[in-house]
Amino acid sequence: MFINSLFAGALRGAVRGSTIAFVPQRTLTTSRARLNAPNGASSSAYRDGMARYKLFISPFAKVFLGAVFTFQVLHWTWLKLEMDESKYEKNQEVAALEEKARELTGTQKKV
Repeated sequence: MFINSLFAGALRGAVRGSTIAFVPQRTLTTSRARLNAPNGASSSAYRDGMARYKLFISPFAKVFLGAVFTFQVLHWTWLKLEMDESKYEKNQEVAALEEKARELTGTQKKV
């Protein structure tokens, strides 16, 4: 490769008609990603696979978080309604017991 680039650079200088002031071109094709790749592979299968699904990550995350939020709101609302219902039932039970206690003691409720 290096010899080919030397020859091509010399031809370019000769074709232009100028003196040959040769500056060697960089012929190394390795990049940082390639240097850091395992086993000298140009790209990993993981990166290739993730590139296919990268477009779907953001919409999936939005839908998933929206579903979790909706579930939490509905769950909280359901619990709140159940607590209100049990509180109402307990208050009715207490009122009934107070009325029965008044009947047994024979006292009137003071308003």
